Amino acid sequence: MAMTATARQAARIMYPNLFDQWELRGTKYGLLDLALANAQMPQGIISSDLMAKAAQSWGQVIEIPVMQAVSQANGTGLTCTFSGTESVSALVNVTWVSISNGFEMQPAKNFQNTIGYNAEFARKYTDAVRAMALAVDTALDTALTSNITPGADYNSSYVGVGNRYPFTANVMGVDLADRPNFYNDLTAILAADDLNMPPFDVVGSTNMRSIVKQLFAQGDANDTNTAYQFRTGDFDFKFSNRVTLTPTTSDATGFVMPKGSINILSRNSPDCMAGTTTTKGHVYGTMFEPILGVDMDTLFYSDCADINALSGNAADVSASNEVHQMAVHYALLTPYIAGATPSGVIRKFDLLKV
Repeated sequence: MAMTATARQAARIMYPNLFDQWELRGTKYGLLDLALANAQMPQGIISSDLMAKAAQSWGQVIEIPVMQAVSQANGTGLTCTFSGTESVSALVNVTWVSISNGFEMQPAKNFQNTIGYNAEFARKYTDAVRAMALAVDTALDTALTSNITPGADYNSSYVGVGNRYPFTANVMGVDLADRPNFYNDLTAILAADDLNMPPFDVVGSTNMRSIVKQLFAQGDANDTNTAYQFRTGDFDFKFSNRVTLTPTTSDATGFVMPKGSINILSRNSPDCMAGTTTTKGHVYGTMFEPILGVDMDTLFYSDCADINALSGNAADVSASNEVHQMAVHYALLTPYIAGATPSGVIRKFDLLKV
């Protein structure tokens, strides 16, 4: 009788290995990275008092007192009947957003599986965190777009109808012919609105990286020199796939702003900060996640479950089923600007195809 019953099975490679490395590739979170860095900047809009109180604000409204710029007309001399202009104050409320993700684990499923418990856990955890980070990165693009300066509030003669950089929906349009010197003009456009604090942050769609790199490479030895506009360190560039591009008209889209103009705050629930454990075995906690850059809330519990459909083993009808959950509670903050004077500080531009 042939030895087919004892023939070797498929030669299975150990896991993890490198064969699926591009299936599991990460991404850049340029907007999130910028917001996290800004929240720690001394020159940013987030004070240590705000950061400390935000961390302890669960269930509370945070109010930030601000004052508006007011215009007092000049006179021609001193008078005994002077009537001054009163200060105008306001309270800005912080809007919080919660986002969560999680996964289940069944240790018995990994018992006789090539994919071990630790490898599956790491994959599921990374996928969950990535989904959360992508959502926050996208929310930052929305927050910036919602707070861009209206075209009517620009004072530069370079922008507007009939000028070098016209507007479409408050976004500066940069024609292909004007692209080589745009970043030189951009410092002047900002200076016209008293924004004179370089380096400015520029966060653009990924297409912008190649455009900037080409401009930077055109130095003194080239027939056309475009590198001069980057030598004084006026801009710090970041890139993100979540910066919304207008593909039918633009090669790249970007925001420009003073440093510290987009920020992220976070807070945690009391049970998670206290590390509470319930009588039913629910374990609360916090954990710093480097990709998100904040402390996440965590919740773990397990129960008995029929997992035979997952494990492929008919005997797994009363196995352990673990639930791992994470949550982030965050707020996105941009500078308070009451009206057209002074103008807003966040500007958006399109590098057009033609």
